[in-house]
Amino acid sequence: MRITTAPHAIEARAAFSGYSAFPRRVAPLLAMRLTVMREYAANRNHVAIWADTAKQVHEAITAVCFAQVTRRRKYRRIASHVALDAIVAYEKAYVVTLLRDEAGHYHPAPGTEFPFAVSDIGRAAADLLGDEWSVDSGFWGVRAFLQAGDERDWYTLTVSDSGVLRVEALPEAHRTDIYGVWPSDGLADIAARVADIIRELRKGD
Repeated sequence: MRITTAPHAIEARAAFSGYSAFPRRVAPLLAMRLTVMREYAANRNHVAIWADTAKQVHEAITAVCFAQVTRRRKYRRIASHVALDAIVAYEKAYVVTLLRDEAGHYHPAPGTEFPFAVSDIGRAAADLLGDEWSVDSGFWGVRAFLQAGDERDWYTLTVSDSGVLRVEALPEAHRTDIYGVWPSDGLADIAARVADIIRELRKGD
């Protein structure tokens, strides 16, 4: 029997266990694990339960960081309770919204898990940059290559190993990560962010 667990929850619980024993030493790790969970929840904040969960996890991060700064046992106890409640809420949100097949495995319908591909973002950004811009899609739509006319430089839009949208200026290989962007922001807003970054990169060329 395969058991499906909420992504990042196991790591967060492990960090929480360490925090219970060594709060001052493990607080940075717990805050980092919670941050990953918050990003996962925020990425799905078009669903009410995930929006609420993202806020709750954010409050847990704040509590852990505050307790670390004050170094008072009272606030560490509060942070511990808030963090555990946030982890539990995150796990519940995952179970409630999980799409499963008849065997109970996670199985969203094709084309429904993500509203658009990285290549779609690249084309929308090129439209904002102007008529001289052209775009080639990478394999499976996971990259977009943008170039203006016959210019030597081009820009690659991709996703980093940690899941962050990234613009890379080539051939200089200057990378700019775009934090705080989620599919729920909508294609137009994300494309506008990408276009703004490319404009700034061109100024520095």
